[in-house]
Amino acid sequence: MMTYREFLENNHKLASDLKKEKEALKLLFVELKHLSNVSFYDELNKEVSIDEQKKIQELFNKYLYDNIPVQYILGYTYFYGLKFKVTKDVLIPRFDTEVLVENVLKRSFNGAFVVDIGTGSGCIAIALKKNNSSLNIDAIDISKEALNVAIENAKLNNVNIDFIQNDLLFGIEKKYDIIVSNPPYIAKNDEVDNLVYKNEPHLALFSEDDGMYFYDKILSQSLNNLKKGGIIFFEIGYNQKEKIEKIVKKYYPLANVKVIKDYNNNDRLAIIDNCN
Repeated sequence: MMTYREFLENNHKLASDLKKEKEALKLLFVELKHLSNVSFYDELNKEVSIDEQKKIQELFNKYLYDNIPVQYILGYTYFYGLKFKVTKDVLIPRFDTEVLVENVLKRSFNGAFVVDIGTGSGCIAIALKKNNSSLNIDAIDISKEALNVAIENAKLNNVNIDFIQNDLLFGIEKKYDIIVSNPPYIAKNDEVDNLVYKNEPHLALFSEDDGMYFYDKILSQSLNNLKKGGIIFFEIGYNQKEKIEKIVKKYYPLANVKVIKDYNNNDRLAIIDNCN
């Protein structure tokens, strides 16, 4: 018999050898055992049975050897303190995107009309609504499969959001106070982590025009959908500050563009206001 500590240490060594994240194994273990951060450490010195070793190891191996993200193995993840179902039809919500939610909540007013373009799992729209129930939120995605996941997540988190299957804002006549989007922004020739490339939907990852195609499209369409005094929030790539500033000036020459860094000190959020 071995302890959970010994069992995890063996797998941590495997993770290091395979250039995988030890924290991913911890997350998987904590969720499988329904542990808190405190009870995790209490559990480590307990003995693990052979049967449980086999059960947990089988799931660990899906991450270590089959290259499946832990969040897809579990079928869910956490974002902004909320639980979200995830499937291969949606991107896995990232911690860095919480910067976007945090800043939208700071700048939004009660009763504001908000649209989340390319909602995917619905994590941004749902986190906004959960933290300010007065917001009127539409969430758009071109993928029916992604919207099905987002609808389930809205039910899971008990929020009311209007989900719309559509190609960006094309054909939508409604006016919004706030436009939010975390669009595909990885250039076709950029290197992407193998775990991401082989599992997450390319439709939600990659973009033409050196990663800037969807920003240009959304800004162009926003001329018809953004209310006077409205604000646009974009998640951007770490190297896209100058590019997004240039595109904004094409459509909103007088707008202010403020770029905010994420928790890893990378440029991550563009806030565009005084648009009209």
